[in-house]
Amino acid sequence: MASTLRQLRERVQADLDLEDETFIIDSDINAWINDTIKKAEAEIHTLYEDYFLTEAEITLVTTNAVPTSSNDIETAWPNTQFYQYPDDIYANKIRKIVYVDSANSTSHEVKRIKNLIKATERDIYDTGSNPILEWSPYNGSWSYDYTSGEDTITVSVPRVTDVATGATLPGKAIRIFPKVGRSGKLKVWYIRNAKQLTADTDVCDIDEFERYVIQSVKTECFFKDGDPRAIQSKQLEEQLKQDMINTLSNMVPDDNTEIPMDFSFYEDVLDSVGE
Repeated sequence: MASTLRQLRERVQADLDLEDETFIIDSDINAWINDTIKKAEAEIHTLYEDYFLTEAEITLVTTNAVPTSSNDIETAWPNTQFYQYPDDIYANKIRKIVYVDSANSTSHEVKRIKNLIKATERDIYDTGSNPILEWSPYNGSWSYDYTSGEDTITVSVPRVTDVATGATLPGKAIRIFPKVGRSGKLKVWYIRNAKQLTADTDVCDIDEFERYVIQSVKTECFFKDGDPRAIQSKQLEEQLKQDMINTLSNMVPDDNTEIPMDFSFYEDVLDSVGE
């Protein structure tokens, strides 16, 4: 069973008798837990990224969202052509997108376009009500004018706000072709990030490798405390890391599903004829 952040931390504290320790505090252990999860995540994405394969649904819209001002960021989403990636996507890795209509009666694969110029031309001539959709990754900004009465508001999307500076920056998005609105939804299969644990109740989602996480944190504790057991702990950590790598390597699917034809019967017949 997967452990919470609190359970992982308390296991480390109990094993090392750190419950009343003031030199190594909870926030130290929490940070080391998350650092190790990131390390494990890197190995998982390298060796078997399908470990993090997941699915999300995006609801399509038929009209652009109504902005309240030219600085409108949140309510400018969604619009008929640009849709935000799932929040936990890793490196914008999408495996497959399928369109499903509102009645769940028809569907088709939304294929990634290979020719952006031809796809852009579809925005001009493909204006029917039920087009076959295609998609492309997008990283930039795009503007549309929204007219309300005598006022025209130019809204730039997609875009994000830099947390540090507050500046508005171009954002990344799934760009749908053609841009004519179509009701329904997109089912998106993508590779996600490993969950970072912030609240004590957050659950570790790489539970098969919790022993590696815990041992790595113990190593950090030993090093910070100047404990000579750090070297031995590091060796065990590396062993558990290798066990994780071996497990992930064995998870890689074998695509060689062809069974060689058995010619032994024919060989026996030919041998008997020869005799």
